Amino acid sequence: MTTSDSANGSGGSTNEPGTKPPGLIQRVKALLMQPRAEWPVIEREATGIGDLYRRYALLLAAIPALALFVRSALIGYGGFGFHYRASVGAALGVAISQYVMALVSVAALAFIADFVVTKFDGASHRVNAFKLAVYSSTAAWLAGIFVAIPGLGLFGLLGLYSFYLLYTGLPVLMKVPQDKAMLCTIAIAAAAILLAIVVSALLRPATAMFGGIGGVESALHSGGEVTVPGLGTIDTARLEEAGRKLEEATQQNAHARPVDSAQLRTLLPETLGGYRRVSIETRSMGAAGVGGAQASADYERDGRRIRVELTDMAAAGALAGLGAAFNVTQEREDDSGFERTRTENGRMVRETWDATERRGSYTTTLDNRFLISVSGDADSFEALKAIAAAIDPAKLTALAR
Repeated sequence: MTTSDSANGSGGSTNEPGTKPPGLIQRVKALLMQPRAEWPVIEREATGIGDLYRRYALLLAAIPALALFVRSALIGYGGFGFHYRASVGAALGVAISQYVMALVSVAALAFIADFVVTKFDGASHRVNAFKLAVYSSTAAWLAGIFVAIPGLGLFGLLGLYSFYLLYTGLPVLMKVPQDKAMLCTIAIAAAAILLAIVVSALLRPATAMFGGIGGVESALHSGGEVTVPGLGTIDTARLEEAGRKLEEATQQNAHARPVDSAQLRTLLPETLGGYRRVSIETRSMGAAGVGGAQASADYERDGRRIRVELTDMAAAGALAGLGAAFNVTQEREDDSGFERTRTENGRMVRETWDATERRGSYTTTLDNRFLISVSGDADSFEALKAIAAAIDPAKLTALAR
C-alpha cells in the first residue's frame, strides 16, 4: 500500500510531467467511446486540480443545472390538462443550488476515493483522485441535458455510465487491482451517496432561500450500490458486459444522423386505437454535433386524451441500451396502481398506471435509438400499451437506413 508524496497531496499541485489535456469535446468523446484507452492518457497528463475544475468541471457541471432551469422556467411540467412553470427566480435558485452541489460533490468524491482505494490495495494520489472524480462524472453531467426535453426522462439512465467510467478508471489512476475494482467502485459510490444525503440535509435551510432543493435531491437519484434510490436495482455483475456493449454501440453509431422529424410525423396517423388526432407537432434537436428529432401528437376519444411521442436520438441513442444492459429494475404495485421499470427482450420498458384515475403511461426503447411513449387516459393499461404496439417498429427503424 502506498501513499502520495507531499507534492501530489497538495491541492494546487500538478501531476508528474506529461502531455497536456486535449480539448473539451475531444476528451468527452474519447471517454464515452474508448474509456479504457483514455484513462492511461489522462494519467500521463500534467494537470492540476484547479485546471480540472476550470477547463472541464465548471463547464460540464453547468449542463444539468441549465437544463433544469430551462425546463422549470421556460418549458414547465405538465400533462393531462395540467401545467406548471416555476418563476424565473425560483428556477434560477434551484439551478444554482444544483450547480454548486455538483461541484462540491466532485471534491467529496475525490477525497472519498483517495481514502477508500487504500482499503483495496490501491495507491492514494490526490491529483489522480480528482482526475477520477471529474472525468468519471462526464456521463452523469451530459445525461442532465435530457431534463430539459419533455418525454425524455428515461434517458436520465445514461448517467449510469459514470459508474462504469469510475470502475475502469480505478485500476489505472489509483492502482486498484482489477479483481478488486468492482468492490472498490461499489464502496466509493455507497460512501459518496451517503455523504450527499447528509450534506443535502445540512444545506436544506440555505437552499430553501433559492427556491427549493429539488435539483439537489434529483442528483441523488442516480447511482448506488445495488439498490438506487428512486430508480431501482442494478445488476452490478453485468458492469463489464454493459460497458463493453455501450462502447461498441457508441462507436458504431458515432456518425448516425437523426431522421427528418417530418418523417416521424408520418407514423402518427389521424386515428390510433379508436382515438382521433387533434394536434401534432415536430421538433429537431442538436448540440455539440449530436442531433435528434421528435414528433408528438395528442389524440381524443369520448372525453379521454392521450399523447404519443416518437423520438430519434441518433448517435446519442446508442446509450439508450445502458439501462437494459445493467438490467435496471423497479416495481411498486398496490390497489391504486403500479410503477414498473424493467428489461424486456433487450429493451428498457417503463410502465405506470393509476387505477383510480384510469390514467397511465407506457415507454419503451427500440434498437437502442428510438423512444416510443404513450401517456394519458384509457379504459385499461393494456389498452394504452396496445396503442404503443400499433406504431409499426419496422417502419420506424426503416427511417434510419
